[in-house]
Amino acid sequence: MNPTPAFRRLSAILPGLVLVLSVFVAINDPHGAGTFLQNRAFDLYQRILPREAGAGGPHAVYVDIDTETAKRFGAWPWPRKRLDMLVEKVRDAGASAIVIDMTLADADPTATSELLRLWSPFPAGEKFNGFSRTLSGLPNHERELAALLSSSKSVVSFVPGKTSFDGQHTPARPASITPSGGDPRHYMRDYETWRPSLPLFEAAATGNGASLPERDHGETIRGLPMLTALDGTLYPSNVLEALRVARGGAGYRAVVRAPESGFSFEIEPGLERVEITGTGLHALTQKNGELRLYFGGEATRRSIPAGSILSGGANLGALAGRIAIIGVSANGSLQLHDTPLGIPLASGAIAANAIDQIADGAFLVRPGWAGVAEQVFVLLGGLIVILVVRRFRFRWGFALTLLLIGGAAYGSWWAFETHRWLIDPTLGGVTLVLAALTCALMTRLHTEDEIRFVETQFGRRLSSSGLARVKANPHMIRAEGALRDVTSVVVGLRGFNIIADRYLEDPTAYADILNRFFSPMTKIVQDRNGMVDRAVGDTLYAVWNAPLDVADHASKGCDAALRMVENLEALNEFLEEDARRQHLSHVPLSLSVGIDTGTAITGNMGAVQRFDYGVLGEPVSFAAYLQKNARHYGPAIIVGEGTQRAVGGRYALLEIDLVSTSRHPEGRRIFALLGDPIMRANPKFRALQEAHALIFSAYRSQRWAEARAAIAECRKLNGAIPTLYDFYETRIAQYEANPPGDHWNGAFFAGRI
Repeated sequence: MNPTPAFRRLSAILPGLVLVLSVFVAINDPHGAGTFLQNRAFDLYQRILPREAGAGGPHAVYVDIDTETAKRFGAWPWPRKRLDMLVEKVRDAGASAIVIDMTLADADPTATSELLRLWSPFPAGEKFNGFSRTLSGLPNHERELAALLSSSKSVVSFVPGKTSFDGQHTPARPASITPSGGDPRHYMRDYETWRPSLPLFEAAATGNGASLPERDHGETIRGLPMLTALDGTLYPSNVLEALRVARGGAGYRAVVRAPESGFSFEIEPGLERVEITGTGLHALTQKNGELRLYFGGEATRRSIPAGSILSGGANLGALAGRIAIIGVSANGSLQLHDTPLGIPLASGAIAANAIDQIADGAFLVRPGWAGVAEQVFVLLGGLIVILVVRRFRFRWGFALTLLLIGGAAYGSWWAFETHRWLIDPTLGGVTLVLAALTCALMTRLHTEDEIRFVETQFGRRLSSSGLARVKANPHMIRAEGALRDVTSVVVGLRGFNIIADRYLEDPTAYADILNRFFSPMTKIVQDRNGMVDRAVGDTLYAVWNAPLDVADHASKGCDAALRMVENLEALNEFLEEDARRQHLSHVPLSLSVGIDTGTAITGNMGAVQRFDYGVLGEPVSFAAYLQKNARHYGPAIIVGEGTQRAVGGRYALLEIDLVSTSRHPEGRRIFALLGDPIMRANPKFRALQEAHALIFSAYRSQRWAEARAAIAECRKLNGAIPTLYDFYETRIAQYEANPPGDHWNGAFFAGRI
């Protein structure tokens, strides 16, 4: 059975829709759906193969105001005096540059000016006279920190996206940024709010850059902006500023890469890299200006607690010649961010990692052609999977799906391990699985529909084993008509009209008699791999070699007919007992069976709205003709010439007539099936066969007297068929009165069958 046009369209649309939606997600990334799995895959790669430290070890050291430091020296923000002491110790330890990752946005609460503002006006009295002048004479730690920053290579920070409560001024920009190839601002976020450090510190420090922008809580940090736009003005990150200050760089060159023609498979428009002029260093970025962070293992993360530096217990030799980043990991609550490694890190530790990446040239790069390659893989791989799943069994399609996914995963890992390229296998893999499952689901739904159809059409027409074979392969049942060699057996009851008249007032008994006839006959057909085509009145139509292939189907049809004749005895015994009970005469039933073999049309013989598998054609119609006229010939089973040729000399077949039709004007021989191969070998049957040959030789030569004499001799033989001989004597008399003509070949014209 073939699917309906609507189902075929749905089967094609749904798997294709999966591919289209996948490409849409890959291109537009709605709500981060496209990058969700991608990020998980790249995170896994980093965990398996984290970044290794360069030959000289880490280039940056994170000075951490951690929990222990906060317990001993107080939580951040600190008084300026304490920060002065920390910066001074770090400078004296030989740090090549000092980065304060926290913003110095608020005035020192312990500064004289703040105390005067807080306590003024003072109470009247001699003991408060001159108190303001005394306080004003105390050291100004704000200026001391500014002087300290000015005398060292230092970088202060501002936070993009964070609100400034004391007014928002434009941050200082000590170094220029020169765009090349385009305007990088087109590809990055423009922040309208930021929290800068105080102008005093910005003016004193050698550099000023953006720290990690404000993020949502729980967001994993995978990228760090190298350039930040504040109201349309570009600023470097404090990471770049640290490297510029430490290496003596002059400024920056922001290189934008875009195809000249406006489109290219190899180039994805956006910011490609930021160069620190005069240092030979550059940072490869994603198109939005973010450095893709490649985190290292424990050996690459060098950290010193700020408390140990202030207390004099730290080994300050680790700071010599390295960039020191002062940051906060705790100030009453943890200030840590999730990372791809699964290890929470503070903003300053993330900046130190980025400095090491740039200094060592260890970049994670997503090639410009990666997105197109992934989309091509989704489309081509998805189409191949859909075709294989639809054409073959699901297990082969799913095996191909796993093979393609495994190949994509291996290729992605090889690219990461060898070139540190980021090529995503996950979206394509998920798409292939969904396409395979969707296609398999539609196939399964169609298969279940086919199975229901098979059960409806063949549940009572085939044997249980035959039904199981059709269920296993419903495609063998074709809706379209097809030519097929079949053997048709039509079985009817002789004398049933008399019995039927007796039971017209008792429909239960009437149906019971027919059931007693059809039930064993159906079992005989199905036991020999035949199909019960239909039952009409007291007639049963059976077919062999449709819809299932049946070897030697003509012999199986003949054998079934012989068993049916034998089996009728049980029904006659029941009718005899029932007639005796009703004090009626017993009318024994007999069978009329017609059999023919030839090419027939099989397929849907019903309406489009109601499928009905059937078999039509000459074998069926001729078998029905033989069954209808068997009573004139006498024997129960009449076989057409097609069946006689198919079974050869295996059965006791006795020629009884030559029947002419419009399609076969030359005539077709018909035979009486008298028994199985054992009977055929009986000498008495051979004698009868030879005597019949004499009858038809004289009959077809119009030697009527000689034919009558041969008939008389046949009546004396064992197995003689009186009804047949009476039939021919009547026909001979008719031909004597009306001669058939000189060109007559002995055929009886039956008309159109």
